[in-house]
Amino acid sequence: MTRLKYQFTLDDMPLVAEYIYQTYQRDHDDFEHYSSDFNQEFEEALEERINAIRELPDLDLFDRKVAEKQKKLLIMTGHLRPLLNITEMYLRSSNDVSKEHDDEYGNISLLRDGISEKRFWEVQSGISRLIRYINLHLPELTERGFPGRIVDDFRLLSENLQRMEVDLAETIHEKEVSTSESVRAENDLWEALEDIWNACPEVFAKVHPEKARDYLPEEIKRHIHPRSSRRIIQ
Repeated sequence: MTRLKYQFTLDDMPLVAEYIYQTYQRDHDDFEHYSSDFNQEFEEALEERINAIRELPDLDLFDRKVAEKQKKLLIMTGHLRPLLNITEMYLRSSNDVSKEHDDEYGNISLLRDGISEKRFWEVQSGISRLIRYINLHLPELTERGFPGRIVDDFRLLSENLQRMEVDLAETIHEKEVSTSESVRAENDLWEALEDIWNACPEVFAKVHPEKARDYLPEEIKRHIHPRSSRRIIQ
């Protein structure tokens, strides 16, 4: 027999819970007469699980927050491009043909790739290496007109990126925790609802057989939702 929860949608769940809970309250005596498991403690636990579902955070809101912070992070990394262009221009004007100089061209290229491919930790590492190189060669670069304030611009961008990355990571973690709590709360509620549903045939086998119909999935759907949602529970 298909489990109760697989016959409804995620959006329907709170409505299913409310309907079964109200119907169960109506038939409480029949259930308790059938088994002492369906006592006042069971009903209170069921009500607590329904309330837990009502208080769950909006996971879509977390998705929007994550998307917004990712967008801001991309905008911030985009501010690196003009700084890299200026730095590369002054490096190319140098007569230095050392391996260290060539390596720094490679670092700038890797930085650009990291920005394009959204590898934020590589971007941070690349900025740190570039700042060290510029500081080491700052007197020579300054003689050729290199604006020293760019070092401060790189440093400020690096600090902002780090802060935004931490903020994004915290939001993603918060979303993951909330998702886990939501799944657990939903499973706990479905378990209680299915205890009621599975007991119905025997509860009403000898008395009030007509009441059993009120717990059929088709009847529940008729009461809670005239149209089925396409978002089926997995």
